[in-house]
Order: sequence, then C-alpha cells, then structure tokens
Amino acid sequence: MKPSFEGSLPPLAERTVLHVLRGHAERHPDRPAIAGPGVELSYGRLLDEAAALAGALRAYGIRPGDRVLLMLDNHVDAVVAWLGLTCAGAVEVPVNTAFDGGFLDHVVHDSGGVAAIAEEHHLDRLSAADGGRLRGRVITRAPAKAGLYGTGPSRFGLPDGEPTVADARPWDIAAIFYTSGTTGPSKGVLVPHAQAYGYASPVYVGAVEPDDTSYVALPLFHVGGQLWGVYNALIAGARAYLTPRFSASGFWAEVARSGSTFAVLTGAMARFLEARPPGPLDRTSGLRAVCLAPVPADADAFCERFGVTYCSGYGSTEAATPLAAPHGVSGAGGIGWVRPGFDALVVDEHDMPVPDGQIGELIVRPHEPWTMFQGYAGRPEATAEAWRNSYFHTGDAVRRTPGGEFFLVDRISDSIRRRGENISSVEVEAEANTHPRVVEAAAIGVPSEHSEEEVLLLVVPHPEGPPDPAELFRYVADGLPYFAVPRFIAFVPELPRSASNKIKKGPLRAAGVPDDAWDAELNGLRATRRGVIAI
Repeated sequence: MKPSFEGSLPPLAERTVLHVLRGHAERHPDRPAIAGPGVELSYGRLLDEAAALAGALRAYGIRPGDRVLLMLDNHVDAVVAWLGLTCAGAVEVPVNTAFDGGFLDHVVHDSGGVAAIAEEHHLDRLSAADGGRLRGRVITRAPAKAGLYGTGPSRFGLPDGEPTVADARPWDIAAIFYTSGTTGPSKGVLVPHAQAYGYASPVYVGAVEPDDTSYVALPLFHVGGQLWGVYNALIAGARAYLTPRFSASGFWAEVARSGSTFAVLTGAMARFLEARPPGPLDRTSGLRAVCLAPVPADADAFCERFGVTYCSGYGSTEAATPLAAPHGVSGAGGIGWVRPGFDALVVDEHDMPVPDGQIGELIVRPHEPWTMFQGYAGRPEATAEAWRNSYFHTGDAVRRTPGGEFFLVDRISDSIRRRGENISSVEVEAEANTHPRVVEAAAIGVPSEHSEEEVLLLVVPHPEGPPDPAELFRYVADGLPYFAVPRFIAFVPELPRSASNKIKKGPLRAAGVPDDAWDAELNGLRATRRGVIAI
C-alpha cells in the first residue's frame, strides 16, 4: 500500500547547510550535534569550530568557489572540515580514503581542486598522485592525542583567521562527489545545496527524529555517510555519532555505549549482523530503527530479532532520493514509491513507458530546480546523455506494481543473458541470501562454451561453515526460474566493494570462474523446467 507522505520541505532558499547549522546553533546552542569516541560538540560549538576553520582557510588563500579535496577518515574533525569549507564558500571534494595510484590521480586532476585537507597517513599516496597539481597546498590534519579534541584551525596546522560564515544559495554547488565509475573513469557529480538537503532530509523517508542519535559507520566521503548519516541528523536537530568503521562483532556494544537509536545500514551490513550468534544486546542496545538499503529478503526477520523498525528508499548521487519507503517495502527488492517533488517512469530503450509489471529503466526528474545534480564536472556529453528527453536515466532496471511500488531488478550493466533469457543478478542473489549458511552472495555472468553466458554464484559463507554446494544448488533451484539457477558456485572470504559498499562486479567478471568452483554439470546436475535432474 502506498504510504501517505506527510510533512513538507522548507522553502528552497532555506535548503542549505549553513541555514540548517545557523538555525540550530541559534535555537539550541547547547544541544549535542556530533560525537565520536571521546568527543562531542554542541550545535553552538560546531558552528564556532566551522567558522574558525573557514576564517583560517580564507587566510590560507581559499576563495569562494574553490574546490578543495577532503581525504579524511570517519571522525568529528572530518565533519568540521566539511562544514569549515562550506562556511568559507568553498566546494568540498570528498576522496575515497582507499584510493591510490591511478584512481587517486584521476580524482585529483579531474576535480580541479586547488588544495587538499588530508590525514597524515594519507599524505604519501596523495603526494604521489598530485603531480604538482595542488602546488603544495595540502593541509594536514594532525592525529588526535590521548583522545583529546583540540580547537579550531590548530587541529589542521593553520593559524587563526577571522571567523567566517559565508552566505549560501540553494543553487550553489556544495560538493563534488565521485561516482564508482562502473562505465569508465569515475565522474564528479555536481551537487548543489538544495539537492544535498533533499537527499538528506528526514521528511518523507521516516528517518531520524530530534531526540535520536544516528550511528554513522558509512564513510563520509560517500553521500550515504555524509548526507544520510550526518546531514540527516543535523537537519532534524538530532545527534550524529561517528565511528571509524563498521564492525559486526562490535556493533551492538558501540550502539549501546554511544546512545545511538538510529542507524543507516546497507543490506550487506544487516546480513553480517544476522550471521553473528545471538547476544544479550540484540534487543537491549537502545537502537529503535534503521534505514536499510537495499532491503534484504529477510528484513522482517531482522527487525524481529533486533527489535527495530526500518525505513528505506532509492537514492543516487545524481538523483537524490526520488523514491521513499518510510514504513518499509512489501517484499525483497522493493525501493519505495515516488515521493513528493519527483516524477518517475519505467521506460524501454526508446524512453517509451512500459506497462506496470514489465521491466524497464527507471528515469526520474524533479519538480523544483536545483534539487538534482547539475551535471558531471567537465563532462557535458555524459551529462547530456544522462539527461535525455528531460529525464535523468538511472541505469537501473526496475518494475512498477499497479499500486505504484517500484522494485529493483538489476543494474542494466549487471544483467545476465542465458539461454535466450535475461536474468536479474539481484533476484538470484536475494534467493541465495535466504539460505542460513550464506552471509551474502554475488551473481555474475561468465562466458559459456555453448553460447551467451553461464551464471556464477560467489558466496561468502556463514562463520559456522559453508553449505554443501549441491544442496545450495537445489535450494536456489526451488525459488528461481530454471534458466537463472547458477551452474557454478564458489566460496570466497569476502566480496570487493565500492565506496558506497556496493559489490564491485566488474573485477569479478574479469576474474571469471575460480579454479575451485563447483560445477553443477560436472557433478551430474542440471536445472530444467521439470526441476533438478541428474545428467
């Protein structure tokens, strides 16, 4: 049933980071805003810290509109740096802290950055990739000592300047976030203030409330961590707690210790938590709700075990969050309903709408200006291609129900062609993930000696041990069309992930079938219309 979306966004002019920060600092300066291990800043102090850093950045030579790279880990200082750049009128360019070599070189040069703020332990990689582009303008964040949080610019090796809070307008570019580059080198997405606000706002999605503490384990260099994690809490006037990284074994203890009541989790994080043995904090940590994206097939079982509710939605760096599910979805693969402020269609390759129930590409457009991305930095052709016929083309294959709920079928680039049929890797993975001995799975197409492709299922097994591959083969065959049942099954310790914690399938396809993969046909089994038969 389509949810009744309640509430509304503020006027467009108020949808800026600085309007949010100033408003809360004036109304309740002593309310906790952000925290991490050993440190907490109120809204008043957060604005003071950001303004002080902005003044120092201006004295350093950073001007409004300058692009500045941030190569920082998850901690309170990273939020101060982001907000300090915003107060200075600069444009932040978050950098994946795992980038090295060509990946890092590409972002440094492609972004047009004039300076960088980085951790000491990232400097060698950054310097190697710089090639003189930054002209030595790298500001170093000193490591914290004995858990103490210093003040203002001194944490970044800068002298004091005149505290500054610039004006910001909804159409000003707030950040350039780099996509994961599934169709070539990663592209810089120009995100204006109004888009960032709409992506992060708890209105319509059913996320944090003012009394919540949001647990942020997703990296801040990605929109999921910075916008859905921190900015979402700031808009609500809530508290965000930053942890360096996600740990399934330590999750519930840290949630309880930090007083967190809400968390943003990927489907993989949820699977890792479910794979842990039951513990005393499962239902007593204080966590009341989570945002799950994508929604795992056993979301209801997850919520029952841990005593939480969940919300979800569909978001992308380019499109913000045009679909939302404030009270959850009706089944695995659900990504929500069109929320106020957007149009969404499911179309064929000619951009013609397809009937409900049929698979097509999701395309979206906003009702208001500046509420979606303003193009790819330095790539007008790619921008025009993505914005064909007045809609942004997401590259996601979906289907829509007569009730208006959308379901993700696959990334168009990840679909598999076998025996004349198109196979959704997402649906194969969802079925495999319901097996009690599977933590998570990835399905890819691999070359066939016959024609088209075969299906390879890569499985991260449960800590108690992997399933028998023949048994897993029969298990998924019970729930999948015969042509979608994987021929090959291989067990792996982990799957490669992008900055947004999505499985990177390009390297998996390039690697092909592992030498130790189980082959159904070599083991005398085949999935047919009549079921699994011996051959």
